[in-house]
Amino acid sequence: MMIDNKEKLFVYILESWATTKNPFNSTKDLLAWLEEMNTHAKVNIQKLPYQYDGFWHYDKEALGIVNDQNSYFQIKGIRLKHEEGILEQPIIVQDGIGYLGIITKVIDGVLYFLMQAKLEPGNINGYQISPTIQATKSNFTRVHGGKEPAFYRYFANKENYMIIADQIQSEQSSRFLGKRNRNIILCVEEEMEIPPTHKWMTLGQIKELMHHDNLINMDARSVISCIPFAMRNLSNELLERVRPLFKEPSFFQSMFYGDSAQSLIDIYQYMNDFKMLKTYEKELIDLNSVKGWKFENGEYISDHSSFKIIYCDIEIEGREVQHWQQPLLEAIGMSEFGLIYRKHSDGVMQFLVQAKSEVGCFDKIEIAPSIQKEPIDQRIENEVDQIFFDQLEKQKGIALRTVLSEEGGRFYHEENYNTIMEIEDDALTSLPSGYFWVDFQTLNTLIQFNNCLNIQLRNLISLLNL
Repeated sequence: MMIDNKEKLFVYILESWATTKNPFNSTKDLLAWLEEMNTHAKVNIQKLPYQYDGFWHYDKEALGIVNDQNSYFQIKGIRLKHEEGILEQPIIVQDGIGYLGIITKVIDGVLYFLMQAKLEPGNINGYQISPTIQATKSNFTRVHGGKEPAFYRYFANKENYMIIADQIQSEQSSRFLGKRNRNIILCVEEEMEIPPTHKWMTLGQIKELMHHDNLINMDARSVISCIPFAMRNLSNELLERVRPLFKEPSFFQSMFYGDSAQSLIDIYQYMNDFKMLKTYEKELIDLNSVKGWKFENGEYISDHSSFKIIYCDIEIEGREVQHWQQPLLEAIGMSEFGLIYRKHSDGVMQFLVQAKSEVGCFDKIEIAPSIQKEPIDQRIENEVDQIFFDQLEKQKGIALRTVLSEEGGRFYHEENYNTIMEIEDDALTSLPSGYFWVDFQTLNTLIQFNNCLNIQLRNLISLLNL
């Protein structure tokens, strides 16, 4: 079905969001499909004590772990000098921007999203629901001799299709040095052959499946969060058409009738001051000289970190490359990510965010969720932390709490708590420096620009429901 303008397309997106019925693939069918995929998966992943003296090896001149082809990624040391002192740790260095892309299509008057079941070596539970295409630059340029990723040609020729979203967004800045991916959503009209690894789903089904632990992968959540609503001026007629889709009127108000101008000014002034005035000097250093870290029993470990570096032998049937070895970062414990919201007296839902600097930030600082705590640092630092953890203990105001995985291509079995929590409108009498109340319109505006909202916040935004 042809859509003649983007205004109507965004109505289709909202209607897809409100729809969980799917005559092609019920949610029950999708869960059974994933279970079937995992039952027949031919995968063998083994941790190995490795001395980094083969294809992957330690290279002092390169400052860390590299491979013979100087490809994929490297693990080096990084030193950050800032006003609170000096931080040193290992970090992943990966050049090139990858594709995280979703194809959509209107079928029988409903917009569907083409999602993929993908098994990454670090996934804790096998197959997870991923974007239509999830490919690093080395994947789609085929430098390692693998097959061209399925559906790549649509994204390589994206100018032939309606583009819903197209942004370059960051990954985990506590683990990667400036790593970014191109998050892109296309709407196509042509017929296409769908392999058994892919299924059509409504946006509502995807949101519903996010309630299941470790089911929708990090990359899919990131792409879904990028759908641009705020920059579309829907007519009054179309606004009234979509209003009944929202179960929560304050969320509708937050999406379409927020006042983002002052919030945007305040946030950008804070971030600009940080970038201009704060001491923030980082340099790559020799991995083997990172203070507080040691190489022991084939692993890089530290008593003061939430991760360690391990080495794995990986065999996965059906991948572009089916057998390989690589280092992975293994989490130690689970992080806590939380997005606090309130229903303000003016009838607009507002979300609490903070400006946060991390060692690998592409441009020093990004906007993060209300709560972003690594396992090693669960301190109560301010009133925001206090309210969140008090309410969490009392099970008060929790709209959603789920366990979600981090990216399985570089991280081994990393899963974290993700919580959406409501607090009373007047629960916070004042905000700590660097925290801001914003409506959804402001968040959705910021997400249209590169490197503004970090991956943890984007993932939490993807969990929001009508």
